[in-house]
Amino acid sequence: TSMACVLEHIQATRPAAAVVITDGYIEELDPTRVTECLGRTRLHAIISRDGSPAAIANAGIPYTQLARIPK
Repeated sequence: TSMACVLEHIQATRPAAAVVITDGYIEELDPTRVTECLGRTRLHAIISRDGSPAAIANAGIPYTQLARIPK
């Protein structure tokens, strides 16, 4: 997932809130730049259960990781 594209879109359109669904494998982002791009937009990432939340967390983006569906 290219979060740079997502952040550019948010910066251009300025929605009140946005949700991104991803496997969490994104490019490295500067948390200060993320904050600048978001402005007042609330962003939340949903990460697949087998994905990695590390880069999302490092960028300071709140996230929820999906759990395994019980049998």
